[in-house]
Amino acid sequence: MLRLHAIGGDDRLSSDELGYIGDANKLIHLSGYNSFHWAPGTPILFAILAWLSGHSEISAVTNSHGIAQYAQWLVELATMVAAAAFAWKIAGVWAALLAVLAIATYGPLIEVTRTYLSEPLGGLMLIAMVAAAAWARRRDWRWLLAAGVLGGLACLAREDFLPGLLVLVVALAVARRGERQRALRRAAIYLAAALLALAPWVAFASAEEHGLVAITTGGTDSLFIGTYLPGDGSQFQTVAAFKGAVCHRFPRECASPPGDAAPMFQLIAAEHPGDTRGQAVTAAVLSNLRKYMLGRPIAFAGMLARKLWSMWAAPWSGGNGTQLGPAAVATALDLACVGAAWLGLLIALWLFRRRWAVVVPAIVLLVVIFFNDWFGPEPRDTLRLAPLLFVLGAVGLAAAGARLASAVGTQLGGVRARVASARR
Repeated sequence: MLRLHAIGGDDRLSSDELGYIGDANKLIHLSGYNSFHWAPGTPILFAILAWLSGHSEISAVTNSHGIAQYAQWLVELATMVAAAAFAWKIAGVWAALLAVLAIATYGPLIEVTRTYLSEPLGGLMLIAMVAAAAWARRRDWRWLLAAGVLGGLACLAREDFLPGLLVLVVALAVARRGERQRALRRAAIYLAAALLALAPWVAFASAEEHGLVAITTGGTDSLFIGTYLPGDGSQFQTVAAFKGAVCHRFPRECASPPGDAAPMFQLIAAEHPGDTRGQAVTAAVLSNLRKYMLGRPIAFAGMLARKLWSMWAAPWSGGNGTQLGPAAVATALDLACVGAAWLGLLIALWLFRRRWAVVVPAIVLLVVIFFNDWFGPEPRDTLRLAPLLFVLGAVGLAAAGARLASAVGTQLGGVRARVASARR
């Protein structure tokens, strides 16, 4: 009900949302693809549901109650089901209930339902990717094939899951002596299936762009922002740092809204005559790495640490429209939820330190977070990571609660026994 209430509350559309809408509409009409800057998973989802429901397009309007928003709602429901199943399989019903409660009541995950963004689908697919690998690990090759295909599809939903996919491949290949050949075959089957799922899209995108496209073309832009030390790796601060130069070179772009990076990259391309836009941005990224990562490593590491903290310390407030409740109260509740989840994750890693289905998904989560930290992360980026965090946190808290209850029960049983013995 909270998610249905959030639908229609958006008062503006971001450039990312317009990109997903444009890609989806091209797919609906089977007229090619609009831009390879964004991963195709969410546009494909919107297009499929538009076909099934008889809609001829996804409307780019504010305060929308369209097919895209109800697609997000369905994805969020599926995320809760997947989270419950994964948590229950590891630590029982209380873990499942805690995971669903956290996902259902976390404010940013409620508010993202009203958008056209890829975060809801990303949250579902990250859980599905790690859960499927954990399930297929001890089963036959057909399950591994299915899990690998699902892993490939997860990367089509969010390109930043690729490092997590590689972690799963390595983890599947690790085994005790005497089982290593079987483990290597297992990893090879999984990897082959994932590549098979990715291949059609990579081939199509690469042919259209006349060069290799590993899912999207947008990663270099984000890497430039994330490694630009004077802008502290933040898109808004980096765009602001270039504002004066943009206004001087392109006066018409001086009125662009805060955070709009397009004029900045237009300036970078203009400063590299003879290069394509992609080549210009790549050169700018390499310059950042030389000047800041190698030239000022301590300051650069501090920037990465600040970005990591800011990702989680300032819950996404919606980006468009208003929050569902008082800002201070909502923020406090959201921070408490995230803090409890991180505590639960640490507990889970200790209590289940030999359990593949806990340790490996946790490593996947941490690797994807670290990978995002290099690419100008914003609080919004946590929305595709939070569902898996809540699952692992719920597993740890539920397991700790069960052990505590068992210990208390044992102590009470001993007290009752001593009291009964004394009475006799």
